Amino acid sequence: MIRLIKDLFYFSVFLFAVQPIQANVVCMCVTTPVTFLEAIDGDSLWVSKDGKRIRVQLAGIDAPELKQDSEQNTDCTIDLEKAQQARDLLTDLLSSAKKVGLVTKEEDPGGDILAEVYADGLSVGQELLYKYLAVEGQGDWCD
Repeated sequence: MIRLIKDLFYFSVFLFAVQPIQANVVCMCVTTPVTFLEAIDGDSLWVSKDGKRIRVQLAGIDAPELKQDSEQNTDCTIDLEKAQQARDLLTDLLSSAKKVGLVTKEEDPGGDILAEVYADGLSVGQELLYKYLAVEGQGDWCD
C-alpha cells in the first residue's frame, strides 16, 4: 500500500513537471468586454467595442515590430522572428478566448486605447513577457 502511494506521488510530480508552463496571471479586476478582431503585431491589436473598431496598444510592454528596415542584420532577423511569434501568440490567445477584456490605462483623442488585455482572465502581456517575446517598458529592437 505504501509502495502504491509512493508511486502515485512520484507520478503526480512527474505529470506536474511535464506540464507546459504559463505565467497564469489572472485578473481579479473588472474588465471592459470587447471582441477581438485581429493582431497588428505583438503588442497592438484591433478590437470591437460597442460596434466601433478600436486600436489597442498593450500597456507596459514592448514587442518587436513586424516592419523592419531594408538593411537587416542578424539581430534584426531575430527581432523579426520574435515579432512574428509575438503576433501569433497574441492571435492564438485572443481568438481562442471566450472572454476578452480590457483595463484601460489611457485613451487618446483619436480613440486609440492603451490597456492591459485579458483573455479569459489571463494577462496577455504577461504571457508575452513570460515567453520572452516582449519586454517591460521600451525595448531595444530594430526599427
